[in-house]
Amino acid sequence: MSSPETEDAFPHKGFPSGWFQIAWADELAVGDVRPLHYFNRDLVLYRGRNGYHVLDAHCRHMGAHLGHGGTVVGDSIVCPYHGWRWGADGRNELVPLEKKATDRCRMGAWETVVANQIVWVWFDAQGRPPLFEGPVDLPGVAEGERYNVYPHCTKSWRKVKTRPQYIPENNVDVEHLRWIHKAKGPIETTRIEIDGYKMQIANNITYGFGKKSTRLTPDGPIVVEVGAELWGMGFQYTFFPQPDSAVSIQAQTPVDDEHCDMFQTVLVMGEDDFNPVEPPEGMAAARVREQFVQIERDIPIWENMKYIADASLSPQEEKAMTIVRHWAERFYPEDA
Repeated sequence: MSSPETEDAFPHKGFPSGWFQIAWADELAVGDVRPLHYFNRDLVLYRGRNGYHVLDAHCRHMGAHLGHGGTVVGDSIVCPYHGWRWGADGRNELVPLEKKATDRCRMGAWETVVANQIVWVWFDAQGRPPLFEGPVDLPGVAEGERYNVYPHCTKSWRKVKTRPQYIPENNVDVEHLRWIHKAKGPIETTRIEIDGYKMQIANNITYGFGKKSTRLTPDGPIVVEVGAELWGMGFQYTFFPQPDSAVSIQAQTPVDDEHCDMFQTVLVMGEDDFNPVEPPEGMAAARVREQFVQIERDIPIWENMKYIADASLSPQEEKAMTIVRHWAERFYPEDA
């Protein structure tokens, strides 16, 4: 029997509303179909002639899973069991036995966007349309100034025992940077701002503190304002203006009540005459490796922690943690 000291005290039920990553765009060619399981639901992702589409997985005719044997026609998907064809909006387009469409039933259709070479889906337990805009391409992506992210600048960790909210809380926890990420030297929080469903955080960190050179600071230590932009509980951008203008996209998508798939995408700049489809080289390669290492240090903490709602915080920690926990409440429909 667990005691009050060891019980998990996470205060929210269900999944938060928001935009969540479900794939990297280049994982799927036109015509590809993929079964998914997120938010305790079976889904099907497919790439049609004009983009990426997500439907509830089980055909409304007799329940076959469209992700196992379904085929793509234009921007529609055909059930492998009896050939019922469903449009990207969930409407039936053909019942072969009747030689026409039917309006007797409809598939659940999920809103998607593609940005930064990532496929995102909107989730809201109450079925509301997006409460805030979806992700858009960051500078340098559409212009071809950065390496293609998949497969060389991406990594995933499947079914990590964690909750989406752990990651935003981790962001404002400056002290963990010293213990988990081995940051040296002074760290100063310069900004925490709430803008509706987004939060911005910035810290001054000395890269390469106490060292003549590192992979990312070959010319010696530099003070960098590292900014993070959190888009709900689903993902965040971390901006590294020096020395390489890199951007880390960390995303976490609930699989079930206890697990998330974790995704790391690193946007790195190419040098003159670089080939965006090749693996990054030099400083860009060092940045990609560095970001993978850092998230791998966090994961064992998240997988084994118990959530303490009334955490015994030091005065230096309390303000930032109170802000992020209060901000998080708006994403849970039962609490908002």
